[in-house]
Amino acid sequence: MATDQYQAELERRIALMEDAGNLGAKLESRDWLWLLVLGVALPVAFLVWGVSL
Repeated sequence: MATDQYQAELERRIALMEDAGNLGAKLESRDWLWLLVLGVALPVAFLVWGVSL
């Protein structure tokens, strides 16, 4: 029973992600900043820190 609810929710979310109109539609400037910090700046900082050890 609970798995049916999870399956339906999963299918709904996948359908939303597959729609090209939803790509990046709800990202605000704050979201882009966090993506940049966590996806680029932080890994680069860890690489620099690791090389300097």
